[in-house]
Amino acid sequence: MELIKSGAYFVDSFLGDQIDMSKWQFWLNDPSMHVHVRQGSLCISGTTSVAERAFTALTTRRLYPADAMLIAEVTMPCDYEQSGTYGFVTHLCNRLCGDEIQTLSIPDNNSEVTFGRMREKLGWFFWWFDDGREFHKWVEGEEPLKPFGDESSTFHTVRASYDIATRELEGAILNGDRWMRIGRQVRFLKLFSAIELKIDAQAKGLELEVRFRNCRLFPHPNHNPVIVFVDDRSRKDDAEVRIVNLSGELLAKSKANSDGLIFLGLPMDSCFPISGRLEVMKGQEIVDSMEILSDGIHGIYPGDFYAFTH
Repeated sequence: MELIKSGAYFVDSFLGDQIDMSKWQFWLNDPSMHVHVRQGSLCISGTTSVAERAFTALTTRRLYPADAMLIAEVTMPCDYEQSGTYGFVTHLCNRLCGDEIQTLSIPDNNSEVTFGRMREKLGWFFWWFDDGREFHKWVEGEEPLKPFGDESSTFHTVRASYDIATRELEGAILNGDRWMRIGRQVRFLKLFSAIELKIDAQAKGLELEVRFRNCRLFPHPNHNPVIVFVDDRSRKDDAEVRIVNLSGELLAKSKANSDGLIFLGLPMDSCFPISGRLEVMKGQEIVDSMEILSDGIHGIYPGDFYAFTH
């Protein structure tokens, strides 16, 4: 068995010694801030010199399908007692924005997971913009998810997602092995996906730093199964493929259709990419298998395409 095509739309571990500018572009509204790769993470840092909309960001250069999940790991090694309004943002956009490319002819519908301070409130926020209807950001009545207390020293895994069938946008943070929703679900139309990793500051003189790693954008698991193709004609009629985790617990199984295709839906509440073992079964016999270990941006994604051709 072999992986023919990964389902992931976009991945970057930031393990190199410089930013891959074939994937990213800058969006620098504050000339005093710096963006660079350091110690296996993307680092945005500096002292703000702009009083409003001091965006400092890395944004993707191209658009991806709307039906998507964005997951990244983030830590903020700075002083949160500084007064003002500022946030460290994992942003699922609807269009391209940046210093080199601006696509302004479609609505800027978006959502984001933000850790930050809104005057006296500190914590994890879920913000969104339904262009022409509601701009829900830095809203006074919004109550954040309380800080865990280690945001300055520990990477936290956050998720922003859009379900194309229900039009639901959602933000979440991983707590142990369980996703916790941040804020509430909202519904509106998104046309595409793009990524912004950024600081959004609303005051001068703030000493801020954020680090991102293992950024990945991939198809929403509700509508994008793993696909396995069985080429052996003698096995098409009775072939079954299952995915089990490394403890042997069943995650998904299905039989081949007449074209030799098997569709395997993955659990929505997984932290992708996942580890697992794909097993091709004939009766009770495992005729082929492939073990895949999750490591940063590598592992099993919704939409992966594998082939068994023995």
